[in-house]
Amino acid sequence: MNIRRLRLVLRPWLLPAKPAVNAVRRWRRRVVYIRDGIEGIAMELRRTIDCAPLLREYGAIVGERATIYGPLHVMNAAGDFSNLTIGHDVYIGTDVLIDLADRVTIGDYVSLGMRSNLITSFDVGAGPLKERRPRKQGPIVIGAATYVGTNVTVLHGVTIGEQATVGAHCLIRKDVAPGATMVSEQAREFEAGGKA
Repeated sequence: MNIRRLRLVLRPWLLPAKPAVNAVRRWRRRVVYIRDGIEGIAMELRRTIDCAPLLREYGAIVGERATIYGPLHVMNAAGDFSNLTIGHDVYIGTDVLIDLADRVTIGDYVSLGMRSNLITSFDVGAGPLKERRPRKQGPIVIGAATYVGTNVTVLHGVTIGEQATVGAHCLIRKDVAPGATMVSEQAREFEAGGKA
């Protein structure tokens, strides 16, 4: 008997146990929070399939019907996830990194592609470079009904306007106007002589 068939056969008996299992998970997460703080909960997001309930449980505002796939990487949260606001009907793909050193606001109907990065801070750390490159941070706002493709990086202080489209592999350093389309340079085929 394959695993899928086994799951279908056992499902009617296992469904009533789901609330008890969820209660045990919440208790275990509370122990993790007491022991490791919000960093421990951030590590739990890396092992979770559906991240929305866990984000809500620890302070984020997450709208209805939001689909947030794990692993989700949350960095620089100060005690909880209250710097994060996610609207209704949002889709966030797997392996996304969100820096919560400052506020991150994601509007309704946004689609954020897998392996994207929302970076609210820049810090070179201690050392002589710190004088030339001081720490910077700022909020990120992604307007409603915006599409952000795979492996996009949005830097601190950026607002992406409503209904904008950001293609895969873009680096967004400045605000994007509502309805705008941003794309990175596309791959080109080179001729045998090395000419484009």
